[in-house]
Amino acid sequence: MEEFIEPRQRLLAEGRLVNFNEWEAAERTETVGAIASRFSEYRKSGILDGVPFEGGGTKTMQFVLTPDGWRIAAISWCDRP
Repeated sequence: MEEFIEPRQRLLAEGRLVNFNEWEAAERTETVGAIASRFSEYRKSGILDGVPFEGGGTKTMQFVLTPDGWRIAAISWCDRP
């Protein structure tokens, strides 16, 4: 987990990434009993090291219904070049 968090914290703390936005462009959610899967196409934009960028990709998230409500079980994503 630290290997995932640390470079992203540095990127934000050093001010290299600014005006970042990410949003769902399309989505589908399937629920069977206490398991739900969400499939998303997303878009993103921002400024990295002074250079504007745009991009997107695909995400999938799995949720389980617990006594305390829905909880994330897994997230996977793939950025498009």
